[in-house]
Amino acid sequence: MMRTRCNDSPRRLYRDPERGILLGVCAGLAEAVACPAWLVRIAALAALWFYVEPTLVAYAIAALLLPVRPLRFCGHGDEAAFWRSNRHGG
Repeated sequence: MMRTRCNDSPRRLYRDPERGILLGVCAGLAEAVACPAWLVRIAALAALWFYVEPTLVAYAIAALLLPVRPLRFCGHGDEAAFWRSNRHGG
């Protein structure tokens, strides 16, 4: 399932715990490089099979350093104005 993206936002590397299985590192990486999350997960499992310690260390560092993916809204018109006005809870 591919999520729609805003065309005006640049791709950044985030963790995506909403779509992730463990901490969202693979899901965030998949979104950043525009490929399916299952493909990144397979690559991570292959790396884990051959290089256990470096893969675990890299995943742990990424989980600690990458920020959580912020919520995005790509609506138009009145709906977008509504969400912009309620962004700060007021």
